[in-house]
Amino acid sequence: MDFFTGKGKGQLKVNPWSGMWTKPRDTIRKIVSYNPDYCFPILCWIYGLPLLLQFAQNFSLGESLPVYAIILIALVVSPIIGMILMSIIAGLLLWTGRWIHGEGNYKEIRSAVAWANVPHIVTILTWIILMCLFGNETFFNSFPRGPLTYGEYGAVMGLFIIQLVVSVWSLVIFLKGLGEVQGFSAWKALLNLIIPSVIVLAAIWIIGTIVMWSIPVPEAAIESQFYNY
Repeated sequence: MDFFTGKGKGQLKVNPWSGMWTKPRDTIRKIVSYNPDYCFPILCWIYGLPLLLQFAQNFSLGESLPVYAIILIALVVSPIIGMILMSIIAGLLLWTGRWIHGEGNYKEIRSAVAWANVPHIVTILTWIILMCLFGNETFFNSFPRGPLTYGEYGAVMGLFIIQLVVSVWSLVIFLKGLGEVQGFSAWKALLNLIIPSVIVLAAIWIIGTIVMWSIPVPEAAIESQFYNY
């Protein structure tokens, strides 16, 4: 169990699973002082699982795989995906945070990123409810497929609203936690988030443009487009 929790020196004088909901600054400060790696593997799983379930829905994996196979794959792969993505995010926040005089080190920032995902335990529960109600249809990109009963429609809308609220609160927790380890206000932490986001989006746009222009267009396609005019 120590591998998953990562014990530190002394005693952690806070329950992080409840403290992050209401006192994220105080809680994350106590966590990084105790051990910034505390519970990191578990948090990787909490972060990665909803992402993979959403991926399965977006790409309609329910049409080709049974729901138990999707769940099994997500359970196995999600910690790896979570670890990779959170490590990259922490690195970008560290790099760009230095531009605006951030004080946190890599592990402290990664801890803030990881612990901001505590509310997504609720998101996982909403996925479980959806899978119980709709089975494989949960993982169709056209979900929810109609017609739905009034009860099913109410359940779907309620669960989607819960997911939205959880995502917003997770962002608030993230900004407060990042601000604490970086020595920022929550608003400056938002700037720390926006800068790498803009850089990544710009890089994706540039790479996409280069790839698009480097792919040769068949002459027949060019002639067809010309005659259409």
